[in-house]
Amino acid sequence: MVKTLTCYGCKEKFPREELVGYAGFNAQIPHNYCPNCLKEKQSREKFSIEVCKIFGMKKPSAQIWTERKRLIDAGYTDATIIECLDYVYNVKKIKKIKETLYFVNANTVEELKKYKQQQEYKNQQMVNAIKTKMIEHVVTVKENTSTVKKSWDPDYWLNID
Repeated sequence: MVKTLTCYGCKEKFPREELVGYAGFNAQIPHNYCPNCLKEKQSREKFSIEVCKIFGMKKPSAQIWTERKRLIDAGYTDATIIECLDYVYNVKKIKKIKETLYFVNANTVEELKKYKQQQEYKNQQMVNAIKTKMIEHVVTVKENTSTVKKSWDPDYWLNID
């Protein structure tokens, strides 16, 4: 008889070998998760940590979780949402008035893609510049060692006429 355990996320029964014991961020007691629920749990935690870094808060509000769900249903991924927020608030320096995912939309994602392409192009140019071989020409310079002899006229200095 195979021993089964219940997944902490979806509450379904699985064989013990399929479940993974995982303690979340700042958690001390591990829970058993199936592979799908574990992936979702880790994704949620990563999203939470990154959003907290961007907005400078301890944990995301219910509004942010609702907006995240709406954006994921619209086809965005957590990585896209986080990159877009980082672009809006850290690159474009838009003032943070309220903690919201409002700026994550199709226009901002397109701007982000263009910005990333520009950065990639600049980085590629730097790499190409570093890889190119520089030809160094050595030119010897001969110093002028001859000195101009100054003739002193004592009558000029003494005003003797």
